[in-house]
Amino acid sequence: MTTNTHHNPLDAQTNRSLRLSICDGALATVMASLAGGVFLVGFAINVLGANTVQVGILAALPLSANLVQFLGSLLLETLGRRRPFCILFATLARCCWILVLLLPLALFDGLDDLRVWLLVAFVGISSILGAVAGVAWLEWMSDLVPPSIRGSFFGRRNMISAAAGMTAVLAAGYFLNRWELVHGKSDPYGYLILFGCGLLFGLISSAVLAWIPDPRTVATGTEQPFNWSRFAAPLRDTNFRRLVWYAGAFMFVTQMAGPFYAVYMIETLSIDFSTITWFITFATLASLFMLRIWGPIADEFGNKPILIVAGLAHAFIPLSWIVARSGAYFAPIAVAHVLSGMFYAAIMLAHLNILLKLSPERGRSIYIATFNGIIGLAVAVAPIAGGWILDLTATWSFTAGPWEVNNLHLLFCLSGALQLGVLFMLCAVQEQGAAPSRAVILQLRNDLDPQTGIAGVSDFVTVRATRTTGTLRAWDERTNQWAARSEARIATWLDGIEARHKVFSRTKRFLQES
Repeated sequence: MTTNTHHNPLDAQTNRSLRLSICDGALATVMASLAGGVFLVGFAINVLGANTVQVGILAALPLSANLVQFLGSLLLETLGRRRPFCILFATLARCCWILVLLLPLALFDGLDDLRVWLLVAFVGISSILGAVAGVAWLEWMSDLVPPSIRGSFFGRRNMISAAAGMTAVLAAGYFLNRWELVHGKSDPYGYLILFGCGLLFGLISSAVLAWIPDPRTVATGTEQPFNWSRFAAPLRDTNFRRLVWYAGAFMFVTQMAGPFYAVYMIETLSIDFSTITWFITFATLASLFMLRIWGPIADEFGNKPILIVAGLAHAFIPLSWIVARSGAYFAPIAVAHVLSGMFYAAIMLAHLNILLKLSPERGRSIYIATFNGIIGLAVAVAPIAGGWILDLTATWSFTAGPWEVNNLHLLFCLSGALQLGVLFMLCAVQEQGAAPSRAVILQLRNDLDPQTGIAGVSDFVTVRATRTTGTLRAWDERTNQWAARSEARIATWLDGIEARHKVFSRTKRFLQES
């Protein structure tokens, strides 16, 4: 396991606040799972009769709404008091779902053709309010979570939130299937029950937020006079600007193909929704497992090497999709989802951590809004670019043995190749204290080494055994030796890097002084 040398004891209030933040994350994720995603799409299609354009707009709204985070930053920098600001806008965003609950009812009779667009409007308003709240929340959490444990904390928070969301999706999917068997797919009340439960969890999340104190009691808007020129500060910061362009480019090249993986599964491979749900579950479980590992690694070695290692692995995942074919798709598609869960979770965690690390305390909301705004723009434009590429290559296909390669495969390969290119943009980003990428690879090898896992299990058994036999003691000593050798390899390699760096520095200083 990773040895974290930065663990400092936290006071009772901070510990309580961090536990409440984890609870808030789980509740908010349950709401997003029940009142959104596949259930929102099903409601729009089966109940309101939405077309593909309207479904595409609904799917793009949550991330595209990040474009308005500049407005949130402006309000936050002007008014200050980020905690009540966050709670107010988050609660208003969730209350918009009351209007969604009313859509199928008699109140909107006579507006059948407009109901889908009203749904788009209500969800859009909710997404905008939520994006505005997100600026205040992230700045608030950046001060609440000590820098030395950010990787571990957000990794654990994301892991618990993902587990809660997965449980909610599985339970809601079972409920909705049973409801449709009795009442039919066009009956709205099964969806309304899910949305109502989601709204309840969301409001409880707002209440939990209200229990979390703000460690900075001075209102951010009163520290110094507001100045419009501060909105240009993130793009004048060379290192942060490089980070923003990298993150925007990465999200663009991944989301350019992202929406079409589902199209490939449904239309080309003819995979049923029950099997697709299992693939999504595989990805979630892989994320849950790996977030326990990625968090401590981020604290120990930095975020940039994680982005390089995970980004490199993520770029080759499209190859697994190409291997899949009708009648023989389960193994490659399952592998693709597991790898995506493992490495995409690392990338999103490292994005959050490096954003907070490279943005200054003063004016942080502006940096956050710039980062998320660029990502929102990239995510909004990317599927359009992907669709345009598919239209241009609509007649492109050829056969290679048992595989028929079409324009979707071409788009997937293009996305993977561009992801490799984006990594060169990341090389220009500077992160203080970041280790070389090889250190992350060696630590992953150690954390995923069965010998290390066996050592941890044997320690657990040995400590709790009432009587330890000679055989068990010998087994415990042997597994600890295996784990120690693995850790020693990493320490030796890092010491070698440090020694070479010292020699280089001394030589450079000698040449300068001579």
